[in-house]
Amino acid sequence: MTELQTNAVDTMDRDQAAVALGGKRSGIGRDGAVWVWLIALMGWTMFLSFYHLGGGASFAPTDAWVAQTAREMQQEGKWLVPQFSGELRLHKSPGPYWAVMIASMVRGAAVDEVAARLPNAVLMVVLVLAIFLFTRMVAGDRAGIFAGFAASSSVVMLYGSHRASSDYALMVLCAVALFGWWAAANADVSSRQRGMLWCLGYFAAGLGMLCKMPMPLACVGLPALAYILLRRRWSVLVSRWHLLGLVLFLVPWLPWVIAILVYEPDGWMKWDVEFLDRFTGDLPNIADQTGWQQWFVYIPPLLFNTLPFTLSLPSAFVRAFRAKDERTRDGLLFMVIWVAALLVFFTASAGKEARYILPAVPPLLVLLGVELAAVFAPRQPGRGPSQLERLAIWGVYIGVPAGLLGGLVALRKWAKHTQVHTFGEVVWPEYAVMAILLCAGAWVAAWLYRRRPNWSFAALVVMMWAVWLWSWPQLMPKLASEPAPQSIAAQMVERLPAEMRMHLHYVGSQDPRVIWYSDLRIPRVVGYMELLRRGDGERSLAREERLVGEEMAEMLRGAEPVLFVMQRPHYVRFLLEAPTHLAEQGLTLPPSYLWLQSEQGPQHKHLVVFGNQRPPWPEPEMSPPSQRLQEAREKASASQGASDGLSS
Repeated sequence: MTELQTNAVDTMDRDQAAVALGGKRSGIGRDGAVWVWLIALMGWTMFLSFYHLGGGASFAPTDAWVAQTAREMQQEGKWLVPQFSGELRLHKSPGPYWAVMIASMVRGAAVDEVAARLPNAVLMVVLVLAIFLFTRMVAGDRAGIFAGFAASSSVVMLYGSHRASSDYALMVLCAVALFGWWAAANADVSSRQRGMLWCLGYFAAGLGMLCKMPMPLACVGLPALAYILLRRRWSVLVSRWHLLGLVLFLVPWLPWVIAILVYEPDGWMKWDVEFLDRFTGDLPNIADQTGWQQWFVYIPPLLFNTLPFTLSLPSAFVRAFRAKDERTRDGLLFMVIWVAALLVFFTASAGKEARYILPAVPPLLVLLGVELAAVFAPRQPGRGPSQLERLAIWGVYIGVPAGLLGGLVALRKWAKHTQVHTFGEVVWPEYAVMAILLCAGAWVAAWLYRRRPNWSFAALVVMMWAVWLWSWPQLMPKLASEPAPQSIAAQMVERLPAEMRMHLHYVGSQDPRVIWYSDLRIPRVVGYMELLRRGDGERSLAREERLVGEEMAEMLRGAEPVLFVMQRPHYVRFLLEAPTHLAEQGLTLPPSYLWLQSEQGPQHKHLVVFGNQRPPWPEPEMSPPSQRLQEAREKASASQGASDGLSS
């Protein structure tokens, strides 16, 4: 740190320890030290957010959906109607696609990994700034600085800034909307400034709808409504600014919705299924999300995304209720209400994904900022750590190495399961360096806590930054390499004759990584809009499987060449079950021939390409062989042999 930053720490040590507890604001804002910290915070956050965007982990499915849709829209010059693999894509609103396309245009290049990740990288800088400003307004300079650096070194910022998923953009826009909403209702500002804050909140929520409708209705509306009810703030509703705010809320997304319904009148059916049926549980692909475990599915993501400060969350919630200053207490209780409202809503929803709860992470970082400012506050001269603090310090000395050893065991099992990387030669060295950085940083922070608590917090922040700067380019490409879809995508590009690529069809919902890495247009056997029309807007997994299976058999029977891309487990099931279902109709399953199969990754994630014509190379055997398929063939062969014996 510079001498100026060290002096700023000393100033905060003397004057601001009480601010995190809701005490009176000190004069640090007047001497400019807080702005020095803000400049340092923003500088490091921008560096970390834009660091090595073109490398690191391979795309997850949610990343590839956004990137490939933006790529096709750009290539075809269609900005209004989202396209994926040559089909209309109405699952999500187009904000993320537009953002990626604009990023690629600014860079002067086609849509690639950097362009796909760049919008989230920018938004994560906005999130850290918003958390700093909001926490500073609620609890003072010191709490704002701690909240800002805690957010900048948290998992959600470091990892989210390098994702293309729309869920992180939704999180940031909902956070800005709610921060602006509370500030408009509570800040000591002029009428004009209050109106601008209302407009900011409404417009950010509207951008959230453009990003991923209709989630802001719940992610912004529920916390705001719960706050009004629980805190009895009915006066918040009495403002003419709400009328202008409503217009600003509708402007970003309503014109697009109207245009799409003119272009595709049946779009209502898709939105009804995608949004309402997902919540109620009528969507076929979430039918198995049952059991008591579903009540706790969102707790681990919240704990993971707030690392390395997760252990301070319980005391952070307690401090929200004990804050002495009225505005501090009200602001922190709003954070608690925010988290609770979203946790209840998403837990009640039948369709669950860990990423859905991301909009509940920003208020946790605000609560943590206030708590950490108090935990790492300077002690009175001659006062050492308490007995509980000493126990926590020894817990760090012992627990961190133990946790890293546990991670080592899990990593060995993972390497054996994926059959992609050799643990000892490839994965172990990168993990070892990461473990050394993590362990050393945690130990230094624990040692400093006895002497200079401020520096202890700084050690944790620097530790997370160092771990990220190493792990993203070195370890993450191996932990998240997506070998199965990349393997089949490479083979389709390199081995399939050009004339056969136009005959590719995907069975079921496409794996977007296959489409992204091959950049081939592979429509589904039966498009999802056609499935909805045939089902009068209702989804039924059994009906759709039967319909698609019959269509596949008909295409295999035809003279036109056809190739199907399919997950290996579903391919085996098709070969086992299709003959029985067709026999009920007096039909037989036409012969099919295996062309390609994934060469890497765990067996249950492999993909295959097969068709109604023999490949121009020797037909490969399934590798590894399918035990279920082999047993069925042996049984059929034995049954046929017995039948021949009786006939003779």
